[in-house]
Amino acid sequence: MNETSPHTGEPPTILIADDTPASLGVVVDSFADRGFRVLVALDGAEALERAQFAQPDLILLDVKMPGIDGFETCRRLKMNEATRDIAVIFMTSLTGSEDMVEGFAAGGVDYVTKPVRINEMMARIDTHLALRAMHRQLVARNRQLQSEVLVREQAEAALSRVRDELEERVAQRTDELARTNARLRSQIDERRRAEAKLLSSEGRFRTIVETSPVPLCITSMPGGRILYTNEPLRELFGIDARDRPVTSIVDLYEDPAERDRLVQYLREEGSFRDMEVQFRRPDGTAFWAIATARVATYDDAPAIYVGLNDITERKRMEQALFESREQLRELSAYMEAIREEERKRIAMEIHDELGQLLTALKMDVSLLRMRLGNDPEAMKKADSMRELVEKTIWMVRNVASHLRPAALNFGIVSALEWLVEDFGRRSGVPCQFRINGSEPVLPDAFATAVFRIVQASLTNVARHAGATRADVTLTRSATALDLHVSDDGCGFDLEAARKSYSYGLLGMSERARAIGGSLLIDSAPGAGTAVSIHIPLDDKVDK
Repeated sequence: MNETSPHTGEPPTILIADDTPASLGVVVDSFADRGFRVLVALDGAEALERAQFAQPDLILLDVKMPGIDGFETCRRLKMNEATRDIAVIFMTSLTGSEDMVEGFAAGGVDYVTKPVRINEMMARIDTHLALRAMHRQLVARNRQLQSEVLVREQAEAALSRVRDELEERVAQRTDELARTNARLRSQIDERRRAEAKLLSSEGRFRTIVETSPVPLCITSMPGGRILYTNEPLRELFGIDARDRPVTSIVDLYEDPAERDRLVQYLREEGSFRDMEVQFRRPDGTAFWAIATARVATYDDAPAIYVGLNDITERKRMEQALFESREQLRELSAYMEAIREEERKRIAMEIHDELGQLLTALKMDVSLLRMRLGNDPEAMKKADSMRELVEKTIWMVRNVASHLRPAALNFGIVSALEWLVEDFGRRSGVPCQFRINGSEPVLPDAFATAVFRIVQASLTNVARHAGATRADVTLTRSATALDLHVSDDGCGFDLEAARKSYSYGLLGMSERARAIGGSLLIDSAPGAGTAVSIHIPLDDKVDK
């Protein structure tokens, strides 16, 4: 498979930072077979220099290296503006959950354990390269949209200048007419000359309007009969006065009720600016335009003067951007579901297979001890071996529980009770769990998402809050499930955290959104923190 970087058109570049690159010969060969360009760094300092200079598409980073380790190297990459957006995947033989959490906290996007499984690693790399390509496309689309907005603002400014000039000219002509009427009372000849001047002025005014690049029209109020249109407006609507005459502006609205609302607004306010309205051409095609209108008179009757600006392309770009964001959210939710399923599978394998083997080993050691009754030294060694096996069994259970707590299989309440107990034991911070109402029955995906949000909240309490207590409250009503996590810690500036793109807060919000819920965070410096999750319940959720 020969891939190319969407940013440069060249094969994607992979930087491998490992102090023993010879051990990764199979990995490098696999990259070469797939057409990747491979760079190698022997330590963290060299990796920082190569990443700054070569700008690779992805970095495979070993954790244990001479000098600065992989976690510190990743932190420095994320602090550098030039390398901040490069995806980092850790490669290490460390499998502890603390190491994984530290890797993700340092800015890593994924974690691959040694010995490396080529197919798994290639799948993860393909996924993150695809995410990086989508991110660049989104940035390019944002820039294009900003350009479109700038063009629209310039067009609006031009329209405003033309309108101001027209108003000024109308005011000047009105003043001239007033003086001419006064002179007409005394001299008929002067009146005739003034009338000729007025007709000439009207001709110039019509010429100015007809040659204006802004689509303009005049309609009766409130009936909507078209009194005048200039050439740009006729071109915008595709109107041919001879073949397909259009006599009412109402026929050109996609929703005629929209015009009724705009006319009512004009009756109350007299004018409006920059209203987005959808129109329909006589051939049935629809388009969007920004409308500016004001009430005046035409042939001594109330009329509406309207100016339009076509924004169909901008609306199309907005819709495309919205769809792109939704697709990115769906992809993120899909990847999170895959990760949770993988955690579940690994936890079951560790618990069922490795746990059974260790239990059998413990029984064998006990049997061996019974047969060494006459050898105190051997019995002492057997006791030491049994203690080591028991510690290993405890560690295996602990790792499996943190990958996916077995309590989740018995419902969200059991899982939260285990989590609160584990948090209090590990952090030393008293934590109380309360449940109001009956126990909800949630699908596995919903229960896992709620569990992970609470787990992330309590992790933040342990790391950053400096709290003396924490509370978790689950409330079940007839229509919704509400979860509240609070602490009495130092709190933080929520607005500053949002501006700095806190990935932890974003992750919790996206988990809540993926299951149709909403997440609210209330915090301030010195006032503690409260995280609230609201999940509407229906027949599909609570069953």
